[in-house]
Amino acid sequence: MRAKIGDGVMACGNATKDAEFKRLGEKNTPNCKWGMAVGKDKDDNTVFVNCEAWGRLANYAARIKKGDPVLVFGQIRSHEYNDKTYHTLVADFVQYIGSTTEMQPEPQQPEQDAFFTTEDDDIPF
Repeated sequence: MRAKIGDGVMACGNATKDAEFKRLGEKNTPNCKWGMAVGKDKDDNTVFVNCEAWGRLANYAARIKKGDPVLVFGQIRSHEYNDKTYHTLVADFVQYIGSTTEMQPEPQQPEQDAFFTTEDDDIPF
């Protein structure tokens, strides 16, 4: 984990859409973007957070599906577009919360040829 404690923001909520995975630039750097609903403000309006991950973390975050509960720790980055300021939580750490089958890695099945059977007469001792 590259996150610096006390230097970032933590958000926990449900994904509002499936993660969008892309490879960007000449080096085909993995990039993943998704949105989260993280709670309500004082006026009872839902608070949304735009999240982004890069590199190997983007490969991990690419499995995020709409409705998945996710914990994200990272840095807030801002940019302006058409005289509006937009904020994005750039992830240093992403963790799935809960236990849906989509979030669990699929168990590896051993190959049939990986093991062999022997007769008791074949054992040399």
